[in-house]
Amino acid sequence: MSRDELAILNNLFDTLPSGLLIFEPEGTVIRFNQRGKEILAVQGPPFPERIQDFPEYLKPLGQLLLSETGDVHRAEMTLTFPNKGEPVIIGYSLKCVPEMCDAARILTFSDITQVVQDRLMLDRIQAELHQSKKLASLGTLVAGVAHELNNPLTGISMSIGLIKMNLERLCALPCVQNEAVLSNRLEQALTEVGKVLRANEKASVLVNDLLAYSKPSQLVLVPLPLENLVRDIVNAFKNHPQLSQLRFQVEDGTPHSVLCDRVKLEQVFYNLFKNASDATGGTGKITVRFTDTQLNGRAAVAIHVRDNGPGIDADSLSRIFDPFFTTKGHCGVGLGLSISYRTLEQHGGLLSVTSEPGCGAEFTLTLPIYLEEAHNKQ
Repeated sequence: MSRDELAILNNLFDTLPSGLLIFEPEGTVIRFNQRGKEILAVQGPPFPERIQDFPEYLKPLGQLLLSETGDVHRAEMTLTFPNKGEPVIIGYSLKCVPEMCDAARILTFSDITQVVQDRLMLDRIQAELHQSKKLASLGTLVAGVAHELNNPLTGISMSIGLIKMNLERLCALPCVQNEAVLSNRLEQALTEVGKVLRANEKASVLVNDLLAYSKPSQLVLVPLPLENLVRDIVNAFKNHPQLSQLRFQVEDGTPHSVLCDRVKLEQVFYNLFKNASDATGGTGKITVRFTDTQLNGRAAVAIHVRDNGPGIDADSLSRIFDPFFTTKGHCGVGLGLSISYRTLEQHGGLLSVTSEPGCGAEFTLTLPIYLEEAHNKQ
């Protein structure tokens, strides 16, 4: 090969959009193009002539190249570069070329960090879309069932109320009070009627929850300082006689306002705090912190609510926002988190959860930040 041809070949290597590293099996570097040095954050010549002499942060790559004897197609590895906060994901292919320099090996690679992040974002969006469609379809079914239940429950409540009133009048009659057996029987009947009334009330509450889930009411949106709102709810919990043993730690956050329906958002936090209380036996610790983030390209704030309970297993975690799914047995209906999820959607936000068994659970509420100027332009 002439000197001009070699110069053209070297120039071609350096103009490739991907990194290129040619090396001998024992580790001697034959060619390393400029784009490859940029991807791997190599600071100028001289670059090590042997793979064994790679800088410390490239040691994992060097070990891979020296240990892998076959061809590799479309693999990934993560490297941590100096002065970079987040790891970099490298996509690479490795090919053996027997005809070249005593079976030289060629590594082609590129930085695919953004591609992987976009892929994960797409997976998350698809999961959220699937969840929203599932909740919407169930909401249609639930609305029909709730309306069908509401009328007979109302009738039962009225009839039982009349029976209770008449029994109380009978019990008050002097002739009944003088007959011990009759009086006892009437008292027993009143007790049973009371049980039916309480059961009917529970059923009515369930129907109202079903209707709230299936047809969320119109929001009354006003701009509110988010941190103040959360602290007000925490203080209310601290003063609740049954929940006063919970320990709260609310970390200071950047003061942001959100456009929200205060009552609806309070219900969401109440559900999350109550669930944390149930998970920790009413004596656990709940940590609330705020972080700035992005949501659909808009500035947003994330509120992280973490408890120190037993955590949530993987199967339950995948169903946690499904209607009627509960880990509380007969003590729960399983609509609180579903309604909370829908409420955050109504606010243009997102409710998500992460957990590992034995490590507690963290629910994250993400809401767009209220910017008065941007709101006035809409």
